[in-house]
Amino acid sequence: MSRAELHPEHLEAKGRVVGVVFHFFAQRLARAVFGLYFRCFTRGRNNLPREGGVIIAPTHRSNLDTPMIGASAGRPLRYFAKSGLFRGPVTTWMLVAMGAFPVRRDAVDRSALKAALAVLEAGQPLVMFPEGERKSGPRIHPLLDGVAWLAAKSQAPVVPVAIGGTERAMGVGIRLPRPRTVRLVWGEPLVPPAVDDRGRPRREDLARYSEDLREVLQRMFDAVQRELGDPVWDPKGTG
Repeated sequence: MSRAELHPEHLEAKGRVVGVVFHFFAQRLARAVFGLYFRCFTRGRNNLPREGGVIIAPTHRSNLDTPMIGASAGRPLRYFAKSGLFRGPVTTWMLVAMGAFPVRRDAVDRSALKAALAVLEAGQPLVMFPEGERKSGPRIHPLLDGVAWLAAKSQAPVVPVAIGGTERAMGVGIRLPRPRTVRLVWGEPLVPPAVDDRGRPRREDLARYSEDLREVLQRMFDAVQRELGDPVWDPKGTG
């Protein structure tokens, strides 16, 4: 697929048409598989607005997190994906059908940020893992600036999601998923950061917003971990 075809506007148009059809069938299949194999349970999904742009900010401990969020949401979602994954027509078609668009991880990808803004302004939900790449353990690490910045620029709410059990099922270093119990808990939407008359947020407001979101995710993740009998974060370093 050519560079022009991977342009955000082109992916946006294809994602709308193909993604809705793909989502209808894929979501139902995924729910059945995840429900049986992982005993996956979702709570609080009504906290996800049924329409309009929204940023979904989940915890990230496994490659299972992305498909499980998609199966749980009830809406076709859009995702960031590593640009290196868009190789060959079949793989690219599947990624686009699932709502993905490419982003470079080795630099600030302004094209991806513009694509993300276009998704939100078009009234679609965007999944962003605020910790960045997969992490391990019960601690929610300091968040990247992207979620706060996009929330401010688009004035879209942010819905935190705690996903428990996926690290045991298929964490870093585990190639084949194990049948472990998984829980997804959707939190209440967070109001986006304030902006000035020119639509620009203050840097300190973005930093404060990221820290507030991190604390919310930590509380939610701890609660899910307790339900599953898994370790929770101890800031004193004793657990």
